[in-house]
Amino acid sequence: MSVVLTIKESRHGLWRICSGPDVLFDRLRFAHAIRLGRGLAREEHDSSGAAARVDMICNDFSIPLVQYAEIRRSQMSAAS
Repeated sequence: MSVVLTIKESRHGLWRICSGPDVLFDRLRFAHAIRLGRGLAREEHDSSGAAARVDMICNDFSIPLVQYAEIRRSQMSAAS
């Protein structure tokens, strides 16, 4: 399972963080949206070991901001 968070522009020049069609946070300033999105992906990755990434989506392109690879069960038990 992987988690993909997207940062998209919302109204009035502010930004939102989405997971699929669901809006998790809205009305964020640009830098805050990036920091929060990256933090959420890192927390999800650390707690579950699942792959997680954050993309910034614009009308004409998307920019990958961060990506955490999935941790396999054998790697998790070896790290303990």
